[in-house]
Amino acid sequence: MSRRGRYVLILLVGAIVLLSVLGWLVGLRTDYLWYKSVGYTSVFSTMMWTRLGLFGVFTLAMAAWCGLNLYLAFRFRPDTWPATTEQEGLERYRELISPKAGWWIAGVAVIVGIFAGMSAQSRWETWLLFRQGGSFDRADPVLHMDAGFYVFRLPFWQFLIGFGFAAVVVGILASLSAYYLYGALRFSGQGDRMTNVARIHLSVLVALFLGLKAVAYYFDRFDFTTQDNQVTGIVGGGYTEMTALMNAKNALIWVSLIAAVVILVFSWGFTRSLALPAAALGLVVVTAIAAGGIYPAVVRNFQVEPNRPQREGPYAQHTIDGTRYAFGMENLEATTYPVASQPNAENMAADQSTVPFVRLIDPFVVSDAFTQAQQPRSFYDFNEKLDIDRYTYTDENGKEVTQDFVVGLRELNPSQLTDEQQDWTVAHTVYTHGWGFVSASTTESDSGAPCFTSGVLSDDPGNCQIGNDIIDVEKPQIYYGLLNNEYAIVGVPEEETPREYDRPIDVAVSDEDSTEEDAEEIGSDRYTTYEGDGGIDIGSIGSRLLYAWEFQEPRFLLSDQINDESQLLYNRNVRDRVQEVAPFLTVEADPYPAVVDGEIVWIVDGYTTTNDFPYSDRVNIADATNDTYSGQGVANQASEEVNYIRSSVKAVVNAYDGSVELYEFDDEDPILKAWNEIYGGDLVTPKEETPDDLAAHFRYPQDLFKIQRSLLQRYHVDESRTFIEGSEAWATPEDPSQNQPVTQPAYYVYATYPEQGQPYFQLTSTFTPRNRENALSSLMSGYYDENGDPQLRVYDVVGGEDQSVRQIHQIITSTSEVVTTLRDAQQADTTVEWGNLLALPVGDGILYLEPMYLRRQAGGQGEELPRLTNVAISYGGYVGFAPTFEQAVAMVVEKYVTGAPSEAEQNEGEEPVDPTDPPSETPTETPTTEAPADPPEVEAAITKVLEAQAAYEEAQASGSNEQEGAALDALLAALDELQAAREAAGQ
Repeated sequence: MSRRGRYVLILLVGAIVLLSVLGWLVGLRTDYLWYKSVGYTSVFSTMMWTRLGLFGVFTLAMAAWCGLNLYLAFRFRPDTWPATTEQEGLERYRELISPKAGWWIAGVAVIVGIFAGMSAQSRWETWLLFRQGGSFDRADPVLHMDAGFYVFRLPFWQFLIGFGFAAVVVGILASLSAYYLYGALRFSGQGDRMTNVARIHLSVLVALFLGLKAVAYYFDRFDFTTQDNQVTGIVGGGYTEMTALMNAKNALIWVSLIAAVVILVFSWGFTRSLALPAAALGLVVVTAIAAGGIYPAVVRNFQVEPNRPQREGPYAQHTIDGTRYAFGMENLEATTYPVASQPNAENMAADQSTVPFVRLIDPFVVSDAFTQAQQPRSFYDFNEKLDIDRYTYTDENGKEVTQDFVVGLRELNPSQLTDEQQDWTVAHTVYTHGWGFVSASTTESDSGAPCFTSGVLSDDPGNCQIGNDIIDVEKPQIYYGLLNNEYAIVGVPEEETPREYDRPIDVAVSDEDSTEEDAEEIGSDRYTTYEGDGGIDIGSIGSRLLYAWEFQEPRFLLSDQINDESQLLYNRNVRDRVQEVAPFLTVEADPYPAVVDGEIVWIVDGYTTTNDFPYSDRVNIADATNDTYSGQGVANQASEEVNYIRSSVKAVVNAYDGSVELYEFDDEDPILKAWNEIYGGDLVTPKEETPDDLAAHFRYPQDLFKIQRSLLQRYHVDESRTFIEGSEAWATPEDPSQNQPVTQPAYYVYATYPEQGQPYFQLTSTFTPRNRENALSSLMSGYYDENGDPQLRVYDVVGGEDQSVRQIHQIITSTSEVVTTLRDAQQADTTVEWGNLLALPVGDGILYLEPMYLRRQAGGQGEELPRLTNVAISYGGYVGFAPTFEQAVAMVVEKYVTGAPSEAEQNEGEEPVDPTDPPSETPTETPTTEAPADPPEVEAAITKVLEAQAAYEEAQASGSNEQEGAALDALLAALDELQAAREAAGQ
């Protein structure tokens, strides 16, 4: 290569390195500014200084070690080398290296050290926990080491051992290379193949390797408490591991030490034969194969497998106890819930502890209804799955009432902006936020539509019995949420006109909101200016330059929309925001909004986890939490194996200013205590300082509940023999409302379960016996009691013949009333959607409830709002199906009083109708239950609906907007007439 070419190459490499370093420094600076904006610079500084410290220490250690071995090999090189063909081929390399050997040694050492440092800095969390971790005050039952040793200290010791192995291997390779280059080690020719110095040096390194191996074997013994048991399929060493393999590890410790001593003896020249060190190494290998492989296999196959319950029972009991503790189930209350073979339906109708609060509205189904009914502009949107929360308000009679509501935020969805609105300036400086907290009753509907109670676009309450705006919101602007993670540039000088779009002026708001000084009405819209301090000041040219580089956007420098008052808001997704502030937490997949003291906040459960807890079974978070909602409004959790979890933190993100507050929830969790100390002792707010108004909205966390539900399929059993045999294992039912097999979600309800004494807002689910999916085995409930302490209960259902939720769904869809409705829906080209099927203990039976929604496809041009048209319930085998819950209850009571046969008895052996089949012009199958003929009025109404449908589709294809609107009105009117005709006919 010419001199000019070398210069060009050097310049290119230098430019690439400079740009890379500059980009890293810019990212470092912008990260610091973001952490400063949220008030958590201690998290950033601790993380960065720890990583830099580990990088420096391990880089220097590895570089010094590598350099030392290279120096010794060079220093004690032979003065001459044999005149062989092999050595002659190396002569040119010696001539290149020898004049500048020091530089070559330093260069190689630094490069190797940098790689070691890069690997070490990634273990910063392991080091910090090693330094600050404490005790769990719980020892493993076999080796009697505190769990803190396994969680906090053992991982770092194992890292150091691994680093030691890497260093020894590097030393051996470096020394071998140098000795070979200078002839101290050769593979051909006559005479000694290795000089005395080379033999001593390499032998010491091999002996050091074997010494480290002995240390590794010592620490390997502790891994038995966290490894998989091949016999029982659970975590924790069993009979084979704790007897045969434990003895093998102890033997290997001594064999490795003896082999190391033998090799050291050889290195000092007592013999030049390689037979002795080879025999020592062979002894280690043979012992590892025989004692660590063959002997344990013999014990497992001939002693353990034929006597599994006897041999593995004590160890399985250790895992049962450890798993319950590690997953917060050590105080699990398991009680029996006796169910009558024919429960009294009249008692069910008279119940006042659960029935009045039964939830009819499904937060997953009605999201579209929220969006379409409460969407003043197309770019406002609600999350695909809404949430359930409870509030206490004063009703029209002056009585305080606690009720659960479907709640959601009207967020800005950038994907819904038009092409003009997606211009950089408009998208990032005008459309910056959403607007409004919206709630609806869970027990009432407005002619099938949600009964909105707060944040509505109109003062007209419709047919709802609950008034509007029972939840007061002072700042309805939503800058931080789940749908918008684009950055926003906000803020204008005081004398300038607000530029951030807020809402149409015809939206009903409170007087306080209407008189905000920073708002201005322009035309038919209202504009506002962000007044929070949660952003980063980008008024200076330096800050603008930083973020122009960070976001690769030159308009940060060119736009005149950025001024001295401008702030940059980014990392606006609340899950990401909490994860950045507390990187040690596993964040809940489904944050939920709440109004606390007039402000909208997001509440996000944060979990501390580990995969190193002794004698606790593992669970994959992604698999355990996957259900109908996953990926549809609820984030998918990362695939991560854990065997310890605590709901230790309640993170609260303000939807307006983005401030993040971490509230301690589990004040006994050693992992949270360690991280709090790591970050200065004030990272989390103590539990006793949590505001009562905020704590009133805490709820049993969903992901924790799902993980516990997954484990309880096996770990509800107390006795190890039964556990190993698996005769009482449970299964979580599949969601009966879905086409594909998927786990049924857990549901929040406001209800009174047995022995509770008062209604609680609780998370519930059911179990079926494994391999008997048509039966109900137990109920599960998680809630916070009146003191705010978590409670987890399992109710074993005994005495009755209650079916699983899937079997109940099949029975419901086989009744004559439901079959008729399904047939009519198919003929009217209307999609049937079933809501959540709840199973609630009421009286001396189980009340099953499943709402039916109708959603009509509009000629491929969109969908009509889902409307709650009927409610199906089942109690004691009787099914009620009616437009309202009260009517459905009355039907069940009437059947019970008259002694009519239950629907299960009537339809025994018949194939149920699948309501999730796609609709067609005519039914694809004849219903298995003969439906009675419709009265003439109903038939006429159905005909009118079909005609209106055809007219609407024709108007969509070729008509004007006015014609399409008129046709749609006619279709809705026809559907209303059909509903009225059915009610008049008693259907």
